[in-house]
Amino acid sequence: MTRRRIPMEARLRPPASTATAGARRVRPDDKEALAILLFAAYRGTVDDEGETFADALAEIEKTWQGAYGRFLPGCSFVVEEGEFLSSACLVSFFEPHAAPLVVFLMTRPEQKRRGLARLVLQRSMDALHEEGHGRLTLVVTDGNEPAQRLYEALGFRPIPTDVPPRPEERV
Repeated sequence: MTRRRIPMEARLRPPASTATAGARRVRPDDKEALAILLFAAYRGTVDDEGETFADALAEIEKTWQGAYGRFLPGCSFVVEEGEFLSSACLVSFFEPHAAPLVVFLMTRPEQKRRGLARLVLQRSMDALHEEGHGRLTLVVTDGNEPAQRLYEALGFRPIPTDVPPRPEERV
């Protein structure tokens, strides 16, 4: 069953706080841990299409290599707890939209409801704003209610798919 995907965007604003504890920038040596996180986070959800761990590892490598736009490790964050990554937000610069794109926002199932996804996404939004970007885009699967609520709380709104962005909105 194919679910409808909803494109969303948020205007980036100056950080409300300079607090940075709890998350760090992603590193190249995180790739395997990111694949483990991706596999665990999507399994059994509306986004699960039966992917294997090998598929998850391939997706992380594709992200890093630019398959979803130029990967922005300086604006991508993880929460590391012990030997695992608990949450991550991976961002690229997606040329067709002339804006950064959240490629993956993921949290281990047993770590949900702790604010970790909000933390890494907010850190990404703050870093992108500091680099001069004016907006951030993402795509969410209709029915992923926790993600939709989080995105709306952080200022994301659906992008009308029948109207191209105005030139002044391209930052």
